[in-house]
Amino acid sequence: MVDVIVFSSVAFVALFLVVWVVRPDLRAWIERPKYRFQANVQSYDQAQSDQAQKAAEISGRKGNR
Repeated sequence: MVDVIVFSSVAFVALFLVVWVVRPDLRAWIERPKYRFQANVQSYDQAQSDQAQKAAEISGRKGNR
């Protein structure tokens, strides 16, 4: 029974590797969530940076009065 599980796992991995090499669109589809997450993090970081910069500008204006 264990042999069946091991051999079927190895066969699945081999099949997946063949499809991975042959179909670049599959790679893009699988990695899409990673790139979406990275874009969301960069967008969030940029928004936080912009907000902090605006707060610093407002603080600087109040101090000059």
